[in-house]
Amino acid sequence: MENLKKSFDVIVVGAGTGGTTAARFAAKKGLDVCLIDRKEKSHIGDKICGDAVGAEIFDILKINPPQGEELSCHIKGAKLYPPNMKKCLTLIDPKQAGYIVNRLEFGQRLLNEALDAGVAQFLDNTMVLDLIYKEKFVSGLKVRLSNGEKFDLNAKLVIDGSGFNTPLRKKAKNPLIENEISKTDAILCYREIVRFPKGDQEVMDPEYISIILDKEKAPGGYIWYFPKNETSLNIGLGVFMDYGGKVKEFYQNNVFKEFIKTPNYEILSSGGGVAPIRRPLWSCADNGFMLIGDAACHVNPLHGGGIDPSMRAGFYAANTAVQAIEQADFSLQKLWDFNYEIMTSIGAEFAALDLLRRVLQRLSNDSLNFGLEKDLLSSEEILQVSSTGSLDLSLLSMATKAIKGIANPKLMLDLNYLRIKMNEIIKHYKNFPRYNEDFEVWKNKTIDIYEKVEKMSYG
Repeated sequence: MENLKKSFDVIVVGAGTGGTTAARFAAKKGLDVCLIDRKEKSHIGDKICGDAVGAEIFDILKINPPQGEELSCHIKGAKLYPPNMKKCLTLIDPKQAGYIVNRLEFGQRLLNEALDAGVAQFLDNTMVLDLIYKEKFVSGLKVRLSNGEKFDLNAKLVIDGSGFNTPLRKKAKNPLIENEISKTDAILCYREIVRFPKGDQEVMDPEYISIILDKEKAPGGYIWYFPKNETSLNIGLGVFMDYGGKVKEFYQNNVFKEFIKTPNYEILSSGGGVAPIRRPLWSCADNGFMLIGDAACHVNPLHGGGIDPSMRAGFYAANTAVQAIEQADFSLQKLWDFNYEIMTSIGAEFAALDLLRRVLQRLSNDSLNFGLEKDLLSSEEILQVSSTGSLDLSLLSMATKAIKGIANPKLMLDLNYLRIKMNEIIKHYKNFPRYNEDFEVWKNKTIDIYEKVEKMSYG
């Protein structure tokens, strides 16, 4: 390819919500940025996704929220249902209140704004093959263009936002970057966007996204029901990876047939994918290298939301890149600042929700129905974790729950123990160590908290 530039300050892999945010803010600060994606430019943003994003991130980044063709509808919050759907937890906070977006239009806008911010080179239809290491530092990438031509790109820093199945995480040499993610920490998803004639059926709770927990209908995951507008829905489910051959069958029987009541419908989009549902990687950085979004498991473990955290991570990565290049220091010691930003913010939230997710996955449908009906698990508690990064464990609150849970004391005790461990891990992540502190001690305590929750017998 003629006039192809091959050396940059920063290469960003993946032009999704995280990658375009990282490229945009790095370029805006004057860095020489190359943005790469395997898709054709016109398809950037077209992704299997729940399409929900909170309003808060746009205030943080000081960018325009979705509007016009990007915006499908406004949402007030989320509703979390047990299997019988008789009662729900209603979650309203700045991260849940926001928008359902047209994913393609939204992605195209973020891409164009990144290019307008000064991205030096954008390569679409380009496959990333491998990391290039030089003296234990990532110094670039091996890539292949759509015409089959292979070449090396050099960079002071590489930011990987290319998704859960990124080949680069698997190539990373630092043992703190988990090359493979356990299949128990991911779900296989399938969804469709379904449109029907106006008046043929009503949209349930049109101002809320709905998540339904059901061990039988969506084993290991959940069902989602997201309004797009008054005549269309984004509906789907996630299941344990072991159910891969049955995911469409689960969807047809337990989602489509359940929620589409009219024979007059049109399927606008369909497809599947894999989403992580766990804490972030032990380290989201190495010498000359940072990972963001799904590639780094920056996804809400409870409902799989990834747009907001990917944009946050992209913003943090861009800021860290600017500082690193100003100081000509691309070491993990310098990039540890990025880890610190992640772990003390979304890391603390997601670790606590990961513990909750692990318990919910193992509870029976009867226990889920009973627990939510009796408020043994409350929306206020989940909101505290999500919006404030804390969890109130007042004696009065726990005593009240004990009275309500008297018909199932084992479940009540299990959930109270879970609260204690969620509170413990939040505080633990808020005290994430700086680079020169003892990370192994911190890591071992994290593992210990997880193991204690795993050993719970469950009600």
